[in-house]
This record gives sequence, structure tokens and C-alpha cells, in this order.
Amino acid sequence: MPAQRPASQVQRAHAFGAHIRSLRRQRKLKQKDVAEHMPMSAGHLSRLETGDYGPPSDEVIERLAEVLEADLSELLRIAGRDIGSRTFEQQVLAELRAIHSGIERLERAVAVK
Repeated sequence: MPAQRPASQVQRAHAFGAHIRSLRRQRKLKQKDVAEHMPMSAGHLSRLETGDYGPPSDEVIERLAEVLEADLSELLRIAGRDIGSRTFEQQVLAELRAIHSGIERLERAVAVK
């Protein structure tokens, strides 16, 4: 049985998918048409639109913005990736560096005793 996603991630996935579906329909495109330009399967795009998957990687979001002629920063924000001026990956890397630094300080403190 797969692990359940946190409620906040589920909400972001649904919001992102609904926005992508809305953009696609505004442009009168079929899932198949968008999927071919991504490239991804129409089934995968359908699962993104329904919130079953996602939000996807930044690279997929960038490609969707290109194909749907959408505002990239808005898509990133809806996906929960717009953290100030930093991307999600930059935020995660900063947090990992802080954790690593804390571990190093702890190791030095233990070694001194």
C-alpha cells in the first residue's frame, strides 16, 4: 500500500491540476495535444490534472508553461514552489545545508568531550 501524501501536498496537487486543465481548455487543446509537446503520455497528463500525481518537477512545470503559454512563476506558486525568490529545490538544498552544519557542530561538540 502506497504511503499517503500530506493534506497540503494533496491540496497543491489538486489546485495545480485544476489550473493546468483550465489553461488547456482555454486554449482549446486536447490532453493528447499537450502531452505530445511535453513529451508525456496523455494518461499521465490526465493524472496531473486530476491531482492524482503532482505537483510535478520544476522541469515539467517549465515545459507546461511553455506549451500552455502560461506564466511560469504562477504555476510554480500554485505548485508550492515559489518560496520567496528561491525555487523549491533551492529551499530544500538550503535546509539540507543547515542540517548538515548542525550535525557537524554536534559531532565537534561530542568529540571535544
